[in-house]
Amino acid sequence: MTPFQAAVVVAVMVFAVGLVLLIGVVALKLSRRRRATAHNIRHGEYLRAISQHIVAPGSIPPFTAHEAGDDAFIDAVIALRSTLEGDGIEQLSGVIDRTGLIEQQAAKLRSLFPLGRRLRAVVALAEIGDVRAARLLLHHLNDRVPEIRVQSARGLARMRYTSAIDVILDRFEGESRWVQTRFAESLALFGRDAVWPLVAFIRVHHQHDNKKGITEIIRVLGIVGDSEAGPALAELLYTAEDVEIRLAIIDSLGLIGGPLALRPLRRMIQSEDWRIRAKTVRAFGLIGDPSINPILREHLLDPSWWVRRNSAAALRDLPGGVELLYEALDFTDAYARDAAAEALADAGELVAAQDRLEAGLGTERDFQLVGYMQASVGVQS
Repeated sequence: MTPFQAAVVVAVMVFAVGLVLLIGVVALKLSRRRRATAHNIRHGEYLRAISQHIVAPGSIPPFTAHEAGDDAFIDAVIALRSTLEGDGIEQLSGVIDRTGLIEQQAAKLRSLFPLGRRLRAVVALAEIGDVRAARLLLHHLNDRVPEIRVQSARGLARMRYTSAIDVILDRFEGESRWVQTRFAESLALFGRDAVWPLVAFIRVHHQHDNKKGITEIIRVLGIVGDSEAGPALAELLYTAEDVEIRLAIIDSLGLIGGPLALRPLRRMIQSEDWRIRAKTVRAFGLIGDPSINPILREHLLDPSWWVRRNSAAALRDLPGGVELLYEALDFTDAYARDAAAEALADAGELVAAQDRLEAGLGTERDFQLVGYMQASVGVQS
């Protein structure tokens, strides 16, 4: 065989292999599409059938364990579980009982492999949120697979199984940052039930050398937004030395709001650390108390650009703040003027002023703002 013939043979073989692979990929895609289409059809049928049973119990034949093993049936149950209330949930729970759906998913979760089936089972249990699966999910907070631990925590939170709060917190420090973040999301779902366990956790751990996870827990309190956490966070803000912890507390106090949040924040605005000052003026804006306007006006002249910018943004959203931003356009400090002009533009003042000027209805403030912005553009160009 000549070299040319050998090259031709190799080329033909490569082409044949490529063709076979292409046919295989196309066939696989077609197969997946057919399965997805069939799944969607069954899902719709199950939705209609279960809905009919809920509206008129006994009007259709009872569902069986065979149907509970169908992913389309599980998806239908999950979809209805998130929309039903009262008697509807009781009827759906009856369907779950008769089909043994919880037991089936529990058996899959307990199995050692395959991982995909275990993940699908724990997600189903988390979405259904049936308290009868609580002890199983509690056990799998120690699962070897991080995603299963995360979904177990989410399921326990969805069913408001408060005994799980301390267990999740006990695991918190030993987890990766990704798992901690997901655990924190689940803890927030417990709402007010989680406030005091979280406060106790913070008080015990915030002074440890390893502060891993503390900032996430503090921010959970802000997401929950319960005013009862305010005094504890305010007290901690005075004593905490770690900057990241202070920043997290300021964030949470801004979200919780109320008069009790203003006093410690007024103290933090005097910090020498620009990060704390910038975060504090942002929290002032979230709280929305116009009594703080003079402080925000003062910090339009702060040495830090981020503090000036955040102060202007906070004034933009507070009653009486827009007037102070217009006043700031006459400041001698160019950076303060720029921050005020940017906030006014973000508030829609610039567009409104231009419209009024074009209509011949412009005011002195309109000329002031538009003129300043045009001058700024001219300087930059």
